[in-house]
Amino acid sequence: MEKNTNQTVEKKLDAVIGLLQHLVALELSKSGVTQEVIGKRLHVAKATVVEMLKGIKKEN
Repeated sequence: MEKNTNQTVEKKLDAVIGLLQHLVALELSKSGVTQEVIGKRLHVAKATVVEMLKGIKKEN
């Protein structure tokens, strides 16, 4: 039973981490930081950043 609880907690934490990464990527992008730099700061590939920001339009 404890193993299932640990797996559930781990899945929830992974979801929270993913949401936080998306939020940070969005805020950095709004601030004019390039996708390459965002990827380096978040320790993810640039392609992952592109997917995170897909559908987001920059406001000028």
